[in-house]
Amino acid sequence: MLGSRRVGFLLSLSLLAFTASQAGAFDPKLLPGDSEIVVTVNLQQILNSDLLKANKELVDQGKGLLVQQLENNPAKKYLDKAGFDLFRDLVSITFANNGSKNLEKNSFLVIEGKFDVPKFEAAIDDLARDAGANIKVDKVGSFRLIEVSPPEREKRGYATLVGNSHLVISPDRDTVTSAIQRVQANKTADLKQAVKSVLETVTNKQSLSIVASGPALAKLLENAPVPNADTAVGVLNGIDALSFAVTLTKDVQFQLGVNAKDEDTAKKLAAGGNLALLTVRTMVAGKVKEDPKLQPVLDIANTLRITSQGGNIVLRGEVTIDNIEKLKTNFPKIPQ
Repeated sequence: MLGSRRVGFLLSLSLLAFTASQAGAFDPKLLPGDSEIVVTVNLQQILNSDLLKANKELVDQGKGLLVQQLENNPAKKYLDKAGFDLFRDLVSITFANNGSKNLEKNSFLVIEGKFDVPKFEAAIDDLARDAGANIKVDKVGSFRLIEVSPPEREKRGYATLVGNSHLVISPDRDTVTSAIQRVQANKTADLKQAVKSVLETVTNKQSLSIVASGPALAKLLENAPVPNADTAVGVLNGIDALSFAVTLTKDVQFQLGVNAKDEDTAKKLAAGGNLALLTVRTMVAGKVKEDPKLQPVLDIANTLRITSQGGNIVLRGEVTIDNIEKLKTNFPKIPQ
């Protein structure tokens, strides 16, 4: 028995995934049909970006801290048995939710990585033997369903390995078995149409992507202790779905997608939006003549473009690290 210590392998991976998701796209067949918020953190894309490679010393310090924490965690033993290296094999983490504020009950996690299936299953068997009643392994078709019951908590967790690349985790057994059934049938869950549409605006080449229905975000903001929360709730309730993504290269690329009524509407809104951007750039250029410190703002404005993508409109832009530093120097009161 592991006593009151946190159950090793699966629980620690779940904790890591949840932490990162609070910090592209993947196969939607794994998503529950009621998903209204989907957050993906692509760790490999981040670690391999030119921006982080240019800050190798800082990255190495962060890795060192994580390794130090892991050394004192029971998970280390089972990670080693599974042959799983966090920095080499962990690709991305996706968190999905149905819009409920009860994240512990309604969370759904997908850890994408490079799993050695025989070693992984052997590590799970060892963990089940060491943990006793805290770990159970059942079969759902050809899939192994792992049930985790931490001794210090009443809540349970369920997980299964899909192929050799995706570990699916949820506190609800039916959610995990439904994911198994969708994979076996090669079918995608019946997602809300606006969410399904806006999912197409994000890719697995992005560092961070967030897809959500407007009402789900509005629900999360209700009674939140943030400025103008009521106004934001009203705006979000009028939006079917939206996406936001950031991609680290040598600089920082960003995009915002919003679901429109249909493809024709999206094209018209994109055209009108680009005319509005032209007006904004002209105004900012005039301000720069009065105050050269605003040049970074104009540089960013000049990168903005709006396009239509199916029934969505997408605003894209880029900010250089040099401009970020200039903004921090010229406007030190901007929240960091």
